[in-house]
Amino acid sequence: MYQSPVPLIVIRSAAPSLIEVNGQILGECRSDSHIAMPAGDNGDYFISAIPLSFGPWRYPITRKLSLCDGEALPTQGPDVSLCRWPGGVYEMYFGPSADFPVQPADFPRELDQLGYMQGRSRRNLTLFRENGLKLLIEEDGRSSSCISIGPGEYGSLTLYGVAGRQLVAVSTFEGGRQRLLMLDDNMNSLLELYGESILLEEGSVSLIEPLGTLLGHQRRTRYRYQGGGFSADCPETGFFTREYKYPADRQKLVIAFCEAVREGFDGEAASYMTGSLKMDFSIDEIRNFLGNFDCCRPPLSDRSGRLIGLIETGSDGVACARLYEFAFEDELIADISEA
Repeated sequence: MYQSPVPLIVIRSAAPSLIEVNGQILGECRSDSHIAMPAGDNGDYFISAIPLSFGPWRYPITRKLSLCDGEALPTQGPDVSLCRWPGGVYEMYFGPSADFPVQPADFPRELDQLGYMQGRSRRNLTLFRENGLKLLIEEDGRSSSCISIGPGEYGSLTLYGVAGRQLVAVSTFEGGRQRLLMLDDNMNSLLELYGESILLEEGSVSLIEPLGTLLGHQRRTRYRYQGGGFSADCPETGFFTREYKYPADRQKLVIAFCEAVREGFDGEAASYMTGSLKMDFSIDEIRNFLGNFDCCRPPLSDRSGRLIGLIETGSDGVACARLYEFAFEDELIADISEA
């Protein structure tokens, strides 16, 4: 393993940015490129990422990175992360900064309507947007009340029948996330869910959330109606709104294998291994060997597909990467060793 004679700072950015260090321009950094610079064992470095893109407009970010006896101290701010790699390399990543809140005038706008019989009266519901989402309730053509639903870009109303009852499902969407409110006869909330995807099914509601894996594994929780309310079943993992696709290359296969080991998908993990490796080591033994980690990706300098860094965030906020090397046989994993 290469050991840098002095600390090496690698700078990455989620968006095209101009990188400055202590007032000096180092160059342009993009999501698929990086800037590296040597640093002293002790000192402060004021590193700025100035967005270059024309939209959306974003704020520049400046953070201080301090080194003491060759060790980096934690950075401050949720928009910047720091990871310690083997060999004296520190990787500083600037996430997407907050964009300018440029919003057009929010004129009142109707989104959806729903009419149905409630007892002997005709109830009409109107979902509209005016400084947030609101639900207007009318009984026999007369305005009864108006409920504030909360933030949202758009939404819809659905009459949901279950166990002989009529419930109103209010679905709202904002920032790629869905929210569901299930209202009873008196417009009281029986269920409130947030997630990537929410499905209305016969007798139940399914909440589907991504697990954050490369292949897109999902967690599904079903909420079944019984006894006048909803109760959650045990969550399931799998692929519910997308299909499983075998990793396209060695690098993706290694990442998929590590994530499967971490998440407990033993059958999937075994499918990426050669028969001899499965005979020599169980998945539990491999799990203990790899240890705990939050995410995994190859080091920036590697294009072989054989090296992977298992990254775990420390108690001080500085992430630490452990490096492993994978050997292949017939495009399956034949051996794993610490690099």
